[in-house]
Amino acid sequence: MKLKSLLVGIAGGSASGLTGIGGGTVLVPLLTGTLKMPQRQAHATSLAIVISVGIAAVIPYLREGHVQWSLVLALGGGAILGAQIGARTMHNLPDVWLKLVFACFLFLVGIRMITMVSPDVISDSQLQFLSKETIFALVIGLTGGAFGGLLGIGGGTLFVPALVLLLSLNQLDAQGVSLIVVVLTAISGTITNVRAGFVDKPTVLWVAPSAIVVGFLAGLLAQNLDETILTRLFGLVVLYVGGKTILSTARTLRSAR
Repeated sequence: MKLKSLLVGIAGGSASGLTGIGGGTVLVPLLTGTLKMPQRQAHATSLAIVISVGIAAVIPYLREGHVQWSLVLALGGGAILGAQIGARTMHNLPDVWLKLVFACFLFLVGIRMITMVSPDVISDSQLQFLSKETIFALVIGLTGGAFGGLLGIGGGTLFVPALVLLLSLNQLDAQGVSLIVVVLTAISGTITNVRAGFVDKPTVLWVAPSAIVVGFLAGLLAQNLDETILTRLFGLVVLYVGGKTILSTARTLRSAR
């Protein structure tokens, strides 16, 4: 149990620091597969772990100035509300079809990010209150927060590609913004999950320490990688997660017939 928890934390921390997704996308399948945790409990426990991992992973991004605070405010506002909606929905609705749609979306996003040409990036000075970009970011935050609260993934798998592909942020800035908003999303969703009794607190205590250390180190490594490599790496991670989720969800649908 202890060794498995350590390995789960290392995998989640690596994903968080290198790709800015918070780590939940990796944690959920590991919690259900390696630690044999029920799906709903794994989603809630993953979201709780993401809080500390995201804080550790974002420190190197903050040190290097890869956070655009106007976007953090816009995404964060939408994400907090969306996480509450998603977490409450998780407790009441079957989500197999939603998972399938979201997985297909991730698969297509992964292909796009692997093959994309670097766009013209925007700077923080170009973003103004109630501008088209910040309003769009609010909508992205609401959508990503809802998916994060529902599926236990923190929302980063939607935040990062949306910021890069739709708002033309560079990869490091997108990952830095995503990590902060992911933490806000995770806090909001975890409050609801703790009250509902879905968070496995002992697992959080075993997995989080290794995830925090590795998340910070992976964040440092990301600052020294070429942004094109980071974009391709993120695309591969999202492509893998989307493809794996499509297959597992399709098996669930077939078995339910």
